[in-house]
Amino acid sequence: MHMFAVVYLPNFSLQAVLRYERELESRPVALTGGDQPKPLIIQVNRSAHECGVVSGLSPSQATARCEKLVIKSRSVAQEDSATDVLLQTAYEFSPNIEATAPGVCTMELKGLGIGIEAAANAWAEKLRTAFASYFLEAQIGIAPTPALALLAARVAKPVLVAFTPAEFIPTLPIEALEPSPEILEILSGWGIRSAGEFLALGKEAVVERLGAPALELFKRVSPGAIRPLHLVSPAQQFSERMEFEHEIETAEPLLFVLRRFVEQVTRRLEAVYLTAAGLDLRLKLASGATWERFFKLPSPTNEIEILFRMLQTHLETVRTDSPIIALQLTAKAGQSDSHQFGLFETTLRNPNRFAETLARLTGLCGSDRVGTPALKATHRPDAFQMSVPNFSSAQASAPPAASGGPQLRRFRPPLPASIEYWEQQPASLRSSVASGRIKNVRGPFFSSGDWWDNGLWAREEWDVETAGGALLRIFRSNEGSFVEGVYD
Repeated sequence: MHMFAVVYLPNFSLQAVLRYERELESRPVALTGGDQPKPLIIQVNRSAHECGVVSGLSPSQATARCEKLVIKSRSVAQEDSATDVLLQTAYEFSPNIEATAPGVCTMELKGLGIGIEAAANAWAEKLRTAFASYFLEAQIGIAPTPALALLAARVAKPVLVAFTPAEFIPTLPIEALEPSPEILEILSGWGIRSAGEFLALGKEAVVERLGAPALELFKRVSPGAIRPLHLVSPAQQFSERMEFEHEIETAEPLLFVLRRFVEQVTRRLEAVYLTAAGLDLRLKLASGATWERFFKLPSPTNEIEILFRMLQTHLETVRTDSPIIALQLTAKAGQSDSHQFGLFETTLRNPNRFAETLARLTGLCGSDRVGTPALKATHRPDAFQMSVPNFSSAQASAPPAASGGPQLRRFRPPLPASIEYWEQQPASLRSSVASGRIKNVRGPFFSSGDWWDNGLWAREEWDVETAGGALLRIFRSNEGSFVEGVYD
């Protein structure tokens, strides 16, 4: 039997907002639309409905009916994230899916082996459990046509399998067919309360009196009206977004939301057997500016603690020029790394933990004091800068082979020395490593650079041998005289 399933997220806009504020689940909550000059209540949860709050009320009218009512504003950004979750989760269960409407996804069940009611119920429960892990409450309807499956999903509690439409359709309230207000008023005047009573009137008689709109109602409950699905593929984007109702000025509320973002993104990645290879964090500021930072992970992972601590460590050092009004976290998907190292190769046992430690040290010491030293493009001795470590190569490089002759063991920093000169050549020296008359001299060797700015430098170098047999390299610069190293 050719069957279809519909995932229906009731109060979709409200659910999209409450995904990140689960502490409000047990409280009465109402959602206002953000487009009207005077916002009205557009959706309410079960607790608010029990207090008498309904759609169409103004916030003041709703608060008068329920003193503890929490009023939230609709967020298109959060609805976009929830839509991504809806389609990606449905795609895990069927390759043929349609984005039917906001909060509604139609799935074709061909080839999934769901031929009996027990199997269909078990499959639907697994689907509901998957949505529950993303804090979305889903109703599932299964029927022979997409239209009937949608009707079943809307009245499901929370799963309804309608293998026999003849038994299912007559029990539907007439409102479930979504007639226009004008036709609903006429049918109510005729005393029609259910779809069964509507069908009993007969198609030809009803269409003759009510016209083409009535014919559309008959098509919705026809077991033979199978329309083709407009198939889509879910976006390969794993992003969570939130617009704050109140400006954020401290790190605590930001980290609270960010932790939930990390949980959601990693759960979505795990569902499709991927891992996070990087995180893109974007903050929208009240000034209109956007702060953005991409965090590349040394090793792809879905460990929530590692990912969150990496973000937390960096945010502790961030200072913005204005409060934060929106937050977005996007994960770059990747495959989990698996390496087979050779006998003499070495690697970090936990690159992500090392990166976290490095980030903490950077926060304490400054970005110019932590990292991997890299030579600057200059001839100035020991000129280097700290750069971010490169984790792409895990193999330890072998030290260069030693050449013949003595090797210079340099002192960092060089050791101060008192040097006497005779005809511009060193004649004797006193230092902490060697002192005495200099009997052999090679040099001087001149070097200089950066003459175009304030970093001008110049130095004279000599290789010398003292009367005691010590072989040294000494130099003279604007800072004084120094012993740079000893030849071993």
